[in-house]
Amino acid sequence: MARRYLGLAGWVLAVLMVGTSPAVAQSADADDDAGELATRPATTTFLGDTGLWFVPTGEILPDRKVSVSIGRIGFNREQGFTNVSHFPITFGVGIRDRVELFGSFRTVTRIDRDVRPIFGADGSEFGGLTNDDPLMTTGWGSGVGDLLIGAKVNLTSEHRQQGAAFAIRAVAQLPTGDTDEGIGTGEPSFELDAIVSKHVNGRVELSGFGGFAMRGDPDGSTLCAANSPCGINLSNGFRWGVGAGFSTSNAVRLFTELHGEATFDDVTVETPFAAEDGTLSPLLSPTSGPLDATIGVLWQASSGFFAGAGLNIALNHGSRSDAGQDSASGDKMDFLVRLGYHPGVRVYVPPPPPPPPPPPPPSNQPPTVTARCNPCTVNVGERSELTSQAQDPDGDALSYRWSAGSGSFADPTAPDTAWTAPDDEGAVPIAVAVTDGRGGEASDTVTVEVVRPAVREFVFEDVHFDFDRYSLRPSAVRVLDEAIAALEETPTLQIEIEGHTCNIGTAEYNLALGDRRAQAVLDYLTSRGIGAGRLRTVSYGEERPAHDNSREETRRLNRRAAMVVRVQ
Repeated sequence: MARRYLGLAGWVLAVLMVGTSPAVAQSADADDDAGELATRPATTTFLGDTGLWFVPTGEILPDRKVSVSIGRIGFNREQGFTNVSHFPITFGVGIRDRVELFGSFRTVTRIDRDVRPIFGADGSEFGGLTNDDPLMTTGWGSGVGDLLIGAKVNLTSEHRQQGAAFAIRAVAQLPTGDTDEGIGTGEPSFELDAIVSKHVNGRVELSGFGGFAMRGDPDGSTLCAANSPCGINLSNGFRWGVGAGFSTSNAVRLFTELHGEATFDDVTVETPFAAEDGTLSPLLSPTSGPLDATIGVLWQASSGFFAGAGLNIALNHGSRSDAGQDSASGDKMDFLVRLGYHPGVRVYVPPPPPPPPPPPPPSNQPPTVTARCNPCTVNVGERSELTSQAQDPDGDALSYRWSAGSGSFADPTAPDTAWTAPDDEGAVPIAVAVTDGRGGEASDTVTVEVVRPAVREFVFEDVHFDFDRYSLRPSAVRVLDEAIAALEETPTLQIEIEGHTCNIGTAEYNLALGDRRAQAVLDYLTSRGIGAGRLRTVSYGEERPAHDNSREETRRLNRRAAMVVRVQ
């Protein structure tokens, strides 16, 4: 039965490619004559054809345009609580605006099967074989994945003023995967889809597809005895998906997709084979059709390069508690990332209207001019860039002249110039006048506000000391390093270092202790290259407490050195 489906898929692919060739050539020639080529933004699917992420669109690449992408996609499947991630490189090329050839090579495929033991009893909901990677007999596998190639034939397109885009897509999955690592089936598989998409109001891309997936049954001879093949029978299915991308007019777009497969049968095995833990594969593995929701965000430059990230959420997926295992988060969710380039899909361009009759020669009309400043508020002595936008209805060459009551111009006769502010504060009107040499003239004025820079205020944290100590704590280094950075940034800054103590001890002792604390701070600052001439110390002992001395929890905060900016 499987061979019949595989043969049918091959014949369908051949008929699509050959049967549409005359129409492709005829329609492409007509499109080339219709007008210039214009496009709107588009991206690639994980298979490499034009689409959202998992859901393709009916539109395709323009003739001889290519697309490429790299990324990571991940799925979670209920059997074995299996996570499958692919790292594909995709490509696509358009042919005559009717056919898109594409491919996706899974450079690395990783499979993580969490259920233990690896296999369960017959009919197990969670301990059976997966429909896409039935040869997985270990908890982890990683290696080269399969190569997928395909063709999408565009039958209707909105750029040809048809109501929606409709296409037929055929995909062949070639068994290049490392089956020794449990990757793939070791046999080719095919998919045939019909796709309909619509670009709504120039902002939202809506698309849907449906088609048949036909899987080749794996040989499995490496798992069972040579004279006793395993007889693994996979399920074919009906794949479908719907999705939306918005807003297509913005560089940043959101996309949402719902896609899945209705499988026709369960996976069966005629001869059980053993996993690495010794458990035997069940003869019957139920296949609950996968159902995934995809959400994500994508940024695309005007050049066509794009980057995106999203989440793939398995909706038809049981929990670990149902399988009698420890519950864990993340069984239903995996992340997606991609980078790539897509030149866009074609849009309709109406033919240009016929040229109007030439108007009579007009009389001389005066020019117009608009002046702008950037910035329009500057400090004294700083520059403001002045620009003028002038137009002359007659196309006459214009002459420019800038003028101001104060300040200076880099070039007063240039359309764009720089103006240096004077040393006086206040509003300075700056005018530009243009003449066309035939009596027409215009002028415009901008006002630049000249201000003095605000004086920066410096406030430093106190440096605290242990009781009856003047050695620096390790925590003081951060505070002092901030002061050093300020002193290095502002060469004119000078600091007075005040030494303080709590009220324990005699006034004379505390005065001397405060001096030693201030000196310890000064020594650290000078050791880091700060000139001693910018620093001054003074000790207040216990005379100026900043906190209550009656309680120890506040009294200890008075054992400090304060750095105060000296006013020049």
